[in-house]
Amino acid sequence: MPEFNYVASDRSGKKIEGKMDAANEGELRMSLRGQGLRPLRISKAGLSQVDIGSYLSDLFKFSGGVPADRLMNFIRQLQVMINSGVPLMQAIELFHDQESDKNLKRILANAKEKINAGSFLWETFAAYPDVFERVFISLIRAGESSGTLDVMLKRVGRYLENTYRLKKLIKSSMTYPIAVVGIAAGVISLMLLMVIPKFEEMIVGSGGELPAPTKFVIGLSHAFAHNFILIVVVAATLFYLLSAYKKTKEGRVTIQKLMIKAPLFGDLTIKSGVAKFCRTLSTLLVSGVPMVDSIEICREASENIAFENACAQIKRDVEMGSSLASAMSRQKVFPKMCTQMAMVGENTGNMDKMLEKVADFYEEEVENTIQGMMKLIEPVMLVVLGGIVAGLMIAMYLPIFQMAGNQAS
Repeated sequence: MPEFNYVASDRSGKKIEGKMDAANEGELRMSLRGQGLRPLRISKAGLSQVDIGSYLSDLFKFSGGVPADRLMNFIRQLQVMINSGVPLMQAIELFHDQESDKNLKRILANAKEKINAGSFLWETFAAYPDVFERVFISLIRAGESSGTLDVMLKRVGRYLENTYRLKKLIKSSMTYPIAVVGIAAGVISLMLLMVIPKFEEMIVGSGGELPAPTKFVIGLSHAFAHNFILIVVVAATLFYLLSAYKKTKEGRVTIQKLMIKAPLFGDLTIKSGVAKFCRTLSTLLVSGVPMVDSIEICREASENIAFENACAQIKRDVEMGSSLASAMSRQKVFPKMCTQMAMVGENTGNMDKMLEKVADFYEEEVENTIQGMMKLIEPVMLVVLGGIVAGLMIAMYLPIFQMAGNQAS
């Protein structure tokens, strides 16, 4: 039998390296699990026989994304098939044959190979952290360990739906103002480049002294036309630099801090962060994931540095013996109502249900806040855009009104 090198972890998380003879990789995995070890990496002994595909899979993690709606459909359909008694391997093969998204198809192809070799489904998905959040992996792992994979898949699907809906709401609140500003910039640019020069030809040709507002608008039109390429290049460069800065850790932290302090978006950021924290923690606790592990997963799932820091401190407090509600109350990002509900959940033994109610409440609050923002932003943006356009037109019509007044007198 061939000899394999392996890296595994025991129940305490300690890594163990060794060698073992086995007929194939699947048999080795089963043997290691029988000893209470979890396989992390397996390769054939000997440099010339190393499992290059497995090694590269671990070295270069999958970075391609899968659309959220496609992922949700896959989870729903997989849950229905597992609940109907279809074997996992057969379900994965069926989805692989029918899948149109190339990234998800690649994941399913790897899943077929790994599961056939003795791996668990969660181990396969864990190799794609850009696609599957850790909360996703933890629930799948709990389902496979307890024999309730269909139940966990249903919870995963519900979690993804709620998270996707919340993200979509927040994205819509950002998209509308940006779209209106973009349209306004386009309209004003068109006026400065095309409309104002036409008025200038007509007004200058008629003679007479130009009013100060008209001179200012004409000068602005000339400056914009002469430096149009430079303005576009500078704007594109600034946009690129800002996008690149947002991707850095320092940039992400700075922008998120500014967002939390912003008059309208700060409240929205806090509410959405609380909703996601409570939804994630509730889903994990009801699935049997330990409290400390659940809080750590919430920290990793958080998309805001304020909540990441809060989760890290809550985890430390809970490990020191503090209750969850008490630890949350010491963090400014959690409203008083949220911590009070958590305290009730602890006292009644229904923490998961209370957190779910808190998540429902704040998701509804996010929706109401966004609707209120839309009602406020729309008239403000229209007034601002209309005022700028009206100001430009009035400035160009002033000489005409002036000439008409002189002729009347």
